Amino acid sequence: MFVHGFQEEVGDLWQETLQHPFVRSLADGTLEKEAFYYYLLQDDYYLSHFEKVIEKSVEQAGTAELATEMREVQVRLQQSELLMREQFYPRVGLTERDFSERKPAPTAYHYTSHLYRMADFGSFGVTIAALLPCYALYADMGKMYEGARSSEPFYQELLDSYVDENYQKVVLQQKRLVEQAASMADARELALMKQAFQISVEMEWAFFDMAYKKQNWRGSVNYV
Repeated sequence: MFVHGFQEEVGDLWQETLQHPFVRSLADGTLEKEAFYYYLLQDDYYLSHFEKVIEKSVEQAGTAELATEMREVQVRLQQSELLMREQFYPRVGLTERDFSERKPAPTAYHYTSHLYRMADFGSFGVTIAALLPCYALYADMGKMYEGARSSEPFYQELLDSYVDENYQKVVLQQKRLVEQAASMADARELALMKQAFQISVEMEWAFFDMAYKKQNWRGSVNYV
């Protein structure tokens, strides 16, 4: 119910994100290969930090039961999306060198920074609310384009991974945890949870836009 309310407030953006040109061209097979590779490299950067923020949420969980559930979420994510990606990258032609030479694009950097900022509030509820849009939007994307039959088999394979039973279970579990945290939150924390969720939805749209345009920094930025 809380999650539905959060999502209802960003309903137009949620739908706009699911129908972003990047997603639609992924579904019909017209997406440029370079944009697809760029997306995968940036998303790998994002997911490496996403998993670290999950670890922070485990530390923030107020009970052993909640900590165990978040560890289960992490393991299920590793066994579904992360394992699929690890096997997927070499099949589409991405190499270790591609990953070692990758620089995070501005949006990938800002999105992960947002997640860490929310986790630094020290609230389990705020952290998992910030994490939820990534799970939930991709679950909706998988369902929305399940019958798309992209002309590029790798594109379709990626879309299909989000209707995988294990992935869908992760999403439902995460939604339930957010509901539980929201039901126990005071007004201030609930407002922060909603804000964290809404900013993450904005960043999901921006992430697809980043990949579609192969966004880069204006100047020369070096990363360690």
